[in-house]
Amino acid sequence: MSSRRKILIADDDRGVREILKHVLSDNYSVHDVSCGEDAVKELTSGEYEILFLDLSMPGMDGLDVLNAVKQNNIEIDAVIISASNDLEKAVQAMKLGAYDYIAKPIDIEKIKLIARNISDKLSLKNEVSELRKKVSGGYRFSSVISVSPEMKKIFSLLNRVIDTDITILITGESGTGKGLLADAVHFNSNRSLFPFRSLDCSTIPKDLIESELFGHEKGAFTGAHSRKIGKFELADKGTLFLDEVGNLSFDVQAKLLKVLQEKRFERLGGSEVIGVNTRIISASNKNLKTLVSEGKFREDLYYRLNVFPVEIPPLRQRKEDIPVLINYFLNRFNSEYERDTVFTEKAVSFFCRYEWPGNVRELENAVRRIVLISVGNEITEKDVESIFDHISQEQIDIPLKIKKTNHQTLDEVEKRAILDSLKINSFNMSKTSSVLGISRKTLHNKLKSYGISVEKKFSEE
Repeated sequence: MSSRRKILIADDDRGVREILKHVLSDNYSVHDVSCGEDAVKELTSGEYEILFLDLSMPGMDGLDVLNAVKQNNIEIDAVIISASNDLEKAVQAMKLGAYDYIAKPIDIEKIKLIARNISDKLSLKNEVSELRKKVSGGYRFSSVISVSPEMKKIFSLLNRVIDTDITILITGESGTGKGLLADAVHFNSNRSLFPFRSLDCSTIPKDLIESELFGHEKGAFTGAHSRKIGKFELADKGTLFLDEVGNLSFDVQAKLLKVLQEKRFERLGGSEVIGVNTRIISASNKNLKTLVSEGKFREDLYYRLNVFPVEIPPLRQRKEDIPVLINYFLNRFNSEYERDTVFTEKAVSFFCRYEWPGNVRELENAVRRIVLISVGNEITEKDVESIFDHISQEQIDIPLKIKKTNHQTLDEVEKRAILDSLKINSFNMSKTSSVLGISRKTLHNKLKSYGISVEKKFSEE
């Protein structure tokens, strides 16, 4: 059975059908029909993935075919073929969900490019679907995208303890996905119906972290105007994830150890003893054992947290995950920004040669940025190079000499891309939304969410 993608051509012009068959038959399995009625009959079989559809056919025209496709929930990427005077119909076709349109006379190279882009997009969707099956089949961590043997080994080990109360310590470099793994452990465990709470111990001021963990009573300290329920209590019967646990002070470490041992505590300023059944998953990008030897972390708490250690390898040690992650993020951001971009093989190879000091988080930011700023649907190696303009090609080829990029949050990357595009386009809203590949409404919503004010003196049209 042929593995080539199946294309249907529907056009009443025999010459056009012959040209398209000649251009596409080398790489695709192509069938053609001369009227809309036959097109709908063929499409109901569900065998076709791409449709080249003439708008102006006698009887059932292209718009009628698209309406039938929509009514019958037929999944097909339709490319409209229209005469230059059929622009209004072409716009209607795009509103009905057509992938793209081309005007007569036929541009052979554009036909090839569109077919390739659709095929790449479909391959990407299939890879992500297959990945989810692989990851979820035999394991229960489908929310963690990975095909590497190292990560599969971690999933397998976690499966053995996932429904127990055992404490888990996740270590690894920043951006490797420690929080995502903790989240996956909880929602795949027998505690999944109960709360999951997390606390980043590196971002909460030291004088407030005890209140965050254990809560406080009204009047317990200056500013305590009402009772506060802490994370431990909120996560009762569920899971509490303590990120960057190495940043806890010795006083808080002592209280945390006591709660782990006794499964009870008192709120700050209170006398009521509160019992909890909360599972603890902690994480650190610092070596806690080293902190213990340096006298910066309690040894007894370390052993209490480190009952089941999990070390996530950095992305540079599992490069087989990079293409899969790229596809996953690309699908996500294409949907979010209403784009239809694809990466060329050379572009993906470029990504694979980079060492990713910021790991999965850095890769995610890079894909988001390039989807936002790319012009056209195809992302080439040159496009990818442009977002690493501070890294020379020689450094890409010599991993040990690669410089670290400035790490940014996803929102910061998106905001910067929007601001850059606004400035380049003299704050013209229509041009900016067109360059970013999003609608004006989406752009306005993004501006509002980021607090970006575009003064009226700038043209919006």
